[in-house]
Amino acid sequence: MPRTRMLQLLSWLWPVTEARVQGHFGPLEVRWENGRRVLNSAQANQSFGSLHRVWQGVLPAVVSASAPPTSVLMLGFGGGSALQILRHDLHVQAPITAIEIDPVVMELATRFFDAGDAKGLHVLTGDATILLHSLRERYALIVVDLFDDLDLARGVDTNGFIHCLRDRCAEGGVVCFNTVAYDARAAERSQRVHDHLSKAFLTVDEMVFEGDNRVFIAR
Repeated sequence: MPRTRMLQLLSWLWPVTEARVQGHFGPLEVRWENGRRVLNSAQANQSFGSLHRVWQGVLPAVVSASAPPTSVLMLGFGGGSALQILRHDLHVQAPITAIEIDPVVMELATRFFDAGDAKGLHVLTGDATILLHSLRERYALIVVDLFDDLDLARGVDTNGFIHCLRDRCAEGGVVCFNTVAYDARAAERSQRVHDHLSKAFLTVDEMVFEGDNRVFIAR
C-alpha cells in the first residue's frame, strides 16, 4: 500500500503527522486528520481543517455563479484552502494574486497541497500590510486571512490598512476579512477591524463560525 494511502487510512483512528518544519512564526505541521491532509501551526489550523470550513461557508455566500469575480486578491495564502474552494467548488477561473509572508508555507502548499499546479495564480512573498500599498490593480474579491498563529497579524486592525483595502477593492467588489475572537484582547482587535471597515465601506455584514471566527463581509 502506498505510504500516503496508509497515512490517510490511519488518520481515521488518530491524527498522523507527515511533516514538521519551522516557519516564519513558529512550528508548522502537515498531518492527516479524518482522511484529509491539513496544515496546522502551533495553536491553529492554517488550511483544510476548521479554516477550510470557514471559507466553505463564506465564499459561496459572496461569489455569484452568474457573475463570478473577474479578479481575486488573497492576503494570506496558507496551504490554499480558499484557492481550492474558488477553483474546484465554485469554478472561479479569474486570475488570483496571493500575498504570503512565509516562504516555508508556500513550499508546503506546493509540496503537499498542489498549489504549484494552480493555473492563473501569482504569488508575492512578503508582508501584506506593506505589499498591499505597492499594488495598483483593483480586485473584485479580496480575501483577508492574516494571522500570526492564532492572533491577527500586526497592523491589520489599523485604519491605514483598512483604507488601503478599500482602495484596492473594485467598484461593486467585496472584501472578506477573517478574524478570531478567542479571548478578550483578540475580541477587541476583531471589533476594531469591524469598526474600521464600517467607516471605509458602505455595508459590513458578519458571519460567525466555530464559536470564535468572525468573518466580516464589506462592500
